Amino acid sequence: MNRDTRSTVLALFSVSLLTLGVTGFSQEAAGAEPRGAEIQSADDGSEGFTGTLSGEVVYLAPGEYIVNDQAFHVTEDTRILGGLYTCAPEVPTDDMTGTVECGLGEFESELRDGTVVLAGVEVVDGVARTITEFQA
Repeated sequence: MNRDTRSTVLALFSVSLLTLGVTGFSQEAAGAEPRGAEIQSADDGSEGFTGTLSGEVVYLAPGEYIVNDQAFHVTEDTRILGGLYTCAPEVPTDDMTGTVECGLGEFESELRDGTVVLAGVEVVDGVARTITEFQA
């Protein structure tokens, strides 16, 4: 590649980056949705997020969690299906598989203690209806 061609390509690339920076490129401008979030329905009159989230569940505060930058609340009515390392007997064996029904207090305690929980979460109006931990 000769010098003139390289200079032209470099100039075009620089102008593209400058234009991109000036226009304030963002995910919203591009129409992208957050990774791991599948918005199934959006109602302008709703009180909070409605959709399905998928990813690591992170503890924020009592009764409040976050998945992929989307916060949501849990209540005593939230159905939690935890994996064997989250909500199982003290010493799970290698032949144990699946999920078990988990209480809110037990689940929250595991998250506070740093247990990594990858799960699918169904949220309606900002409140989780179900949290299902993925099987390893």
